Amino acid sequence: MAGALVGLVALAAAACGSSSGSSGGSGGQVTLKIISWVNPPANKAFNKIDAEFEKKYPSIKVQYQLAANTAGPYETLLQTTVDSHSADIVTTNTPFQPLPPNATRATESTEQFWATHDVFEPLNGQPWLNNFTPSALASETYNGKTYGVLTGEYQWVVFYNKTDFAKYHVSVPHTFSQFISVLQLFKSKGLVPLWLGLGGGASGYAQQFMTEPLMSELWQPKVAGKNLALALQNGSTTWTDPAFVTAMTEEAQVAKYLEPSYTGVSWEGMPGAFAANKSPMLLDGSWDMASVQSANPSIKVGSFAFPGSNDPAMNQPLVADDLTLEVLKAAPEKAAALKWMSFFASKPIYQQYVDITGISPSQAGGTYSSFSSQVLGPLFGKGVNTTTIFPTLPSTEGYNDTTANFPLLQLAVMAGSKTPAAAAQAYQGDWKKP
Repeated sequence: MAGALVGLVALAAAACGSSSGSSGGSGGQVTLKIISWVNPPANKAFNKIDAEFEKKYPSIKVQYQLAANTAGPYETLLQTTVDSHSADIVTTNTPFQPLPPNATRATESTEQFWATHDVFEPLNGQPWLNNFTPSALASETYNGKTYGVLTGEYQWVVFYNKTDFAKYHVSVPHTFSQFISVLQLFKSKGLVPLWLGLGGGASGYAQQFMTEPLMSELWQPKVAGKNLALALQNGSTTWTDPAFVTAMTEEAQVAKYLEPSYTGVSWEGMPGAFAANKSPMLLDGSWDMASVQSANPSIKVGSFAFPGSNDPAMNQPLVADDLTLEVLKAAPEKAAALKWMSFFASKPIYQQYVDITGISPSQAGGTYSSFSSQVLGPLFGKGVNTTTIFPTLPSTEGYNDTTANFPLLQLAVMAGSKTPAAAAQAYQGDWKKP
């Protein structure tokens, strides 16, 4: 979910031609507009929830508009929507906390700037807000005001086909050396050992599923407070640290076992490729497990943390805060938006959302039965939070240290056209300490 990537798509629900005005429609019917990005499981969940909401509130019609690529088309749609006050509920793919040290307009992300400048409606006092965990609320709270709802978290791990592992008598690897041995064994059998689609604008997946786990396992334990993102922001560590060079060196080793032309293989096809057994292992986020099961209901899938360290205790899954919901302060239909938020937060509806998407819940309690929760087992909802690993990259950074360009150096390292040491120097050369 965290970065579904393609070109613009059409509206995902009906009511595209409805008015958003408070009197829009006969009998006082109003149109509630929600915008989000292309992510099949979440889109499926919201379409179902919207239909149930409309049944309960027949005077409210939900318009659900999608664009793809959270770093491109959706970013544009979101900015335009906020500027024009043309939607009621917006979604973002990361919470705005933690803010960078000494936060300014130059160092905050756009979403962080909005959250700290009264763009979103404070939700304090809404009784349904108590359904969410304190940590989920903290991720969307600034100066005591809660401006959004974190809908849940996803795990970034290695998924594996249990049938293949049994066929070749392979044990789950818990160290980097064991992982390389497993990759070598599958390659010797004529298989593509590991699948990762970086085409269609998904170069960021290299950073998410390879760079950041390796940073977490090899570099983060060495910094004070075990918060690598903060250490990079305050300058107590640098991108030229030997641990980062080691992480990229391992990344290049693993890349040799990916499918041919992986930079041109679409991210959209990753779940289907794995479900069709094109590879015994998949580097992905748990949001794609719903699509894997849909493509192959009989597949047996397990998971393990990307093992970058030779100390098994260091190898933990990453857990990423994901889709958040915010009501615009200038929403044309704010009352309807707050009704929808209350409906979404109710226990039965929220359980549907978790089970359809496979996300790890941000509400306390509850029993969930998603395919993702079964695949993850004891890893479900567990891991190192990505906000402590990778710092926010504001637009003021140099070329290599922007959201769009950071992954490009990673691709060069993976391809062997740039050495890890040279990449580290390039990152540090463009880094601007706040």
